Amino acid sequence: MVIDGFDEILNTLYIAKRLYDMGRYEVAEANFFDTVDYDVYYENMYGLIENIFESYYCQYYERHGMEIHVLSDPVIVDFCLLAGEYGKAHKIPDGQNPYIQEARQKIGRHLNFSYCLDWRFMVHTEPKRPFHSRIGIFIYQDDYVDLGWLAYGLVEIYEWFSDACMRLRDILQKKKADIVQLPGEEVKAA
Repeated sequence: MVIDGFDEILNTLYIAKRLYDMGRYEVAEANFFDTVDYDVYYENMYGLIENIFESYYCQYYERHGMEIHVLSDPVIVDFCLLAGEYGKAHKIPDGQNPYIQEARQKIGRHLNFSYCLDWRFMVHTEPKRPFHSRIGIFIYQDDYVDLGWLAYGLVEIYEWFSDACMRLRDILQKKKADIVQLPGEEVKAA
């Protein structure tokens, strides 16, 4: 037995559950319609993609047959600031910062599912304006891109950045609180 739109229904429910678990169910409520069919599913996913992150910009370039989505959020900005602070404390340049590299790997793990999709992570550890650090997603219109996979990937990326900010804050707090005693010296605060 084949049910039209069964995968789309399950994907919608799964993404709504993930948002609920993250404490961001209001995003699903604001963007999902009450009915689910093939066309509504893609409208739901487009709406979700626009609203997962706080700052969103989209531009279509007909000449290149490409959509560019620029996404940013305080969790991304905070992560980049904290990663930059960690890099400064350990004298590590941004290009070799293990946390920035880990972020790129995590983004790639969730966005490298289609040859018609490309992405860039613009990292600014000392931003000059709000939402300077951001993710750029390029969707080439040559073929099909599953927007459900894209929305799911963005939800997972958002959650990872939230968790990574907490981890980095803890690491930086712990480093500031550690007491270091060098041989032959008095106890000094790090």
